[in-house]
Amino acid sequence: MITNLDNEEEKLIALFRSHKVFQGIEFISQKDFLQILLQRRFLSLEFTKVYDMAIDGLTDIEATKIARKILREEYPDINGNTPSHREELVHDLISLGATQSEISGSRQTVTTTRTIEEIESLISVAGSELCDIKLLTVLRFWGEILISVEYGEFWKRMSKQLSISGDNQSRFYYPHYCHDARESMEKASLLSSTHSGRLGSRLREMLETEKNGEYFLEMEREILDIKTKFYDQFTELPSYKLLLVN
Repeated sequence: MITNLDNEEEKLIALFRSHKVFQGIEFISQKDFLQILLQRRFLSLEFTKVYDMAIDGLTDIEATKIARKILREEYPDINGNTPSHREELVHDLISLGATQSEISGSRQTVTTTRTIEEIESLISVAGSELCDIKLLTVLRFWGEILISVEYGEFWKRMSKQLSISGDNQSRFYYPHYCHDARESMEKASLLSSTHSGRLGSRLREMLETEKNGEYFLEMEREILDIKTKFYDQFTELPSYKLLLVN
């Protein structure tokens, strides 16, 4: 069963990668690219809330410990000497050409607000059902795997302005592209270097025991639909309208 679920997941990821926003990411204007990143930042700000909501609903002790450890990585220094991941995001945005005023002054679009409401609703329902499989699926697919896919697509363009190391090193996008990367559940381990691997190892054990693969796929499809609608809004940006016409 796990192999089949992994295969279905790969199909969903391929569908997400085929979104016209990602297909045109290297050809749009810098202004429009930054607009996408500024809206995407609001989903990043939602990350810790989603994890906290999931932890409140989890009943499995081991799953809760994994989620706690990942959540605590967002704020790596209790003494305040090390920037949080959200601060590193701002660093990268500024390196890409956004100003601190633009970042702080940006506002959520109606679609971005709806995206956040929908993912919170999804995780609230799963939490009310005390369904660990659904909650872990949200954390793994929404909170890790799709993020890595997004940043991997962004990196095709960002790599012209940021580097993996050195003076202009990416502190947020490239590191998250790496440590959020997908590991199949079949190969996942608690010792995995990726978050998806650690979450996936526990999720695999639950799926093998409870045989609720349909819960897993149902959640991933819903998550993909929410994230796809978020990116649909950017096809209205001037650069994309021009690309679609041509």
